[in-house]
Amino acid sequence: MADCQPLACRNTALTPDNHRALTEHLAELTASLSDGDRLAPYLRHRLTEQHTATEAFLTRHTPETSP
Repeated sequence: MADCQPLACRNTALTPDNHRALTEHLAELTASLSDGDRLAPYLRHRLTEQHTATEAFLTRHTPETSP
């Protein structure tokens, strides 16, 4: 399981609790990146990658609401 990559896996089960946890994690990443001037370049790069991947995953797996 050490190689598990849930954001890239087609078999990921996205429950409402998982969705909420990922949304909270995305908000934490956003907050961390907003203080980017204090971050080491490599750390900022890794956090940006995580933010991009999490945001893309949530976008793909959030159902569109009909008007």
